[in-house]
Amino acid sequence: MNISLQDDARDQIEYPEELSIIFIGKELFYSNQTLRSVQNEFGVRASRFDCLDDFLAEAELATSAERIVVVDQMMLEDFLARPADYSRIAETGCLAFAYRKKSPARTLFERWDRMRFGNIGYLPMNVAPDVWRAILRLLMHEELHLPCFLADSMPVTPGAPGTPVEKLPATRTRSPEKLLQYAKLTRREKQVLRLVSQGKSNKGIASKLGITEHTVKLHMHNVSGKIDVSNRTEAAHFYFEVAPNEARSASVG
Repeated sequence: MNISLQDDARDQIEYPEELSIIFIGKELFYSNQTLRSVQNEFGVRASRFDCLDDFLAEAELATSAERIVVVDQMMLEDFLARPADYSRIAETGCLAFAYRKKSPARTLFERWDRMRFGNIGYLPMNVAPDVWRAILRLLMHEELHLPCFLADSMPVTPGAPGTPVEKLPATRTRSPEKLLQYAKLTRREKQVLRLVSQGKSNKGIASKLGITEHTVKLHMHNVSGKIDVSNRTEAAHFYFEVAPNEARSASVG
């Protein structure tokens, strides 16, 4: 079942075609009132689907429209069983997990394959409305929120309790602290960092990404602060350590 309020509110709000927020979960948690509030607050399209298959049955996946896809905690098992499908529908935007209890969020954090399917954001549902809206706004800017209880659970030594078995080899070769720092970068910041690691100049990066040199400098300033480096060489070494497969494929290409 699909619930969308874009037609009801269109007389009042002009929605940008390039962005929409999709909630996948029961109407009990994402009511018409919630959708209308999101639309009025952010001026974007907001829709709800009971499950992923309902969305796939109606969505035009070929479109380049950017989507923020929020998956409810009740969909956890399906989320983990079909990570590629969920990642695909959010590939032009970002993916987030809405949780009311810590345990489902912790389970997803431990079992989600970030190296294959990228990072996801976490949207707490049991917080004050203004906090909820602030975190949703971060997602719209591709700032993936990671709650403290998950950040604190990142193991600091190989084989620490709670470390998924299949992740142990990666943990031994990559600093957990640096992986956490890398996870906090936005998609655009990661793109800039990757191009810096290839030796591209600010002008070259700006041309490649279709942005200004000033914006490139701003992204690099933010990246340097988030990953705690002081120059481009250190930034490149950081990238080679946390994303060796991506760096290798980029150099080959």
